[in-house]
Formats: sequence, C-alpha cells, structure tokens
Amino acid sequence: MRIGVDLCNTIANINAMLVMKFTRLSLTRYPDPEIPEGFFHTTEGLELLSKAQPFPWAAGTLRFLASAGHEIIYLTSRPVLAAGLTREWLAVNSFPRGTLMFLPRGFKALFARYYGIEWFFEDDPLEALRLNDVVSRVFVKIWPYNLGVQGPGIRKFISWREIMLLIVPGGLVKSRCWQAI
Repeated sequence: MRIGVDLCNTIANINAMLVMKFTRLSLTRYPDPEIPEGFFHTTEGLELLSKAQPFPWAAGTLRFLASAGHEIIYLTSRPVLAAGLTREWLAVNSFPRGTLMFLPRGFKALFARYYGIEWFFEDDPLEALRLNDVVSRVFVKIWPYNLGVQGPGIRKFISWREIMLLIVPGGLVKSRCWQAI
C-alpha cells in the first residue's frame, strides 16, 4: 500500500515555532495571514523548518508501516528550496526513507489519485477534504484550524501514538478492517 505523508504540522511541529515567531498568529485560521507571503523562501523561514521538532511516535509509526512493506511518500507544500534541509531533517529524526515530493497547495489529491495512494496523513483542511474523495482513509492531525473537517474517510488524531495503536497487532494494517475504527 502507498501512504502519503504531509510534513508541516503533521509530522513536524512547525506551529510551535511559528507561534514563537509571530506573536499574533492564530491557529484557528489556515493559512494564517500573519505569516508573510514567501516567508518559507527566506533564510529565517528555512531555518525555522529545519529546527522544528518531530511529533512523538511519528517516526516510529512510519518506520513500522515501512517495515510492514508499505511505501511512504512524503508530500509537502514547502518550497523546493527546502529539499536538502527536508531530506536531512527526515534522516536526522529517524523517519523511514521514502519519496519526497514538493507540490503547490491544493495538488495532493491529484497526485494521490495518479499514484494510487490509499492512506494519507495531513493537517491542511483544504487538502484533507480533497483527499477524502480520492484515498480510502485520511488521517487528520488535529489543530484548531481543522476541527470542522469531516468526511466518511476522515479519521482525526491528536497523537501519533493513537495511529500506532490502530496498526499494530490486530489493527488496521494486519486486518484491514475499517469497521474497527
């Protein structure tokens, strides 16, 4: 099975860095207009991406999925300029190897349909809703800005530990039983 994984605020806690940088940032809006256009193309923006902490259990959960034979594809709206630091961040933080794709916001569903992605981990409300029409399951990392996102294939989660508990012995990967969730 192919699994799509967003980076920012799904496996990397960019929001924690942003609220320290932009004091009027609101996590109820996405994207927040407080973040200047092109910020992540700047040296300061790229440094912020490189220093973000991974969410606990994210790397281990994705390593488990990869070791079970699933293909991990990282899809991000980061600028291509961040390719090197993103690859380094994934390696330093022990994420499994996988394809790394840079796409403009709004194009993940098109990519997922074309490449046969079955599961997707995402936080962006727009992307999650579009992906819900394409993949069998969208796991949405909960943030205030995406609380209203709903759909038949959407499962929200707070911690990556919840995902690990779903997929190990008797969970989704082994049984593929969606009724269990």
